[in-house]
Amino acid sequence: MTRKDDNELVYEVIHGNISSFEVLIDRYQKTIFNIMLRMVGDPETAKDLTQDVFVKAFEKMGGFNFRYRFFSWIYRMSLNEAINFNRKRLKTVPLSGLEERPDKADNATDPGSVRRNLQNSIRRLDDNYRIPVLLKYYCGLSYEEIAEVTELPVKKVRSRLYIAREQLRKDLIEKGFFEHD
Repeated sequence: MTRKDDNELVYEVIHGNISSFEVLIDRYQKTIFNIMLRMVGDPETAKDLTQDVFVKAFEKMGGFNFRYRFFSWIYRMSLNEAINFNRKRLKTVPLSGLEERPDKADNATDPGSVRRNLQNSIRRLDDNYRIPVLLKYYCGLSYEEIAEVTELPVKKVRSRLYIAREQLRKDLIEKGFFEHD
């Protein structure tokens, strides 16, 4: 049995085959959840937002433009959903509620501590830098695919990733996780 490509599945969904949408959900649910988790920082919220993305994708499937790839369309939809959620949250939650909780076990030799601090540092990046980082290092997209999802030139994607890596490096050095060159 050959694996159908995403656009074939979208075509089938538009023409009433709901099981084809289930295949798309199976294909992308984990990745979308991981994007959401990295963007909002809370697993329950990430689950809810992931579900919202798939509901919206299903509702908007009829307007899908077949010149594009499904993954770039749904990733873009996911990123927009997370960005909108974060904007609403910042308007309603006092900034003190978003502060990091220090972990007494955090130290530079604990791999879990490095991972937590890296995730916190990524979360603090501006969306212009955080999104390419998530797409590159958590979704495994190429520069060209990131450019497609973000609708940016490849050169701009490379630049933003470079700046993001530098910001992350500086942040982790300040926290004492790496020696300064």
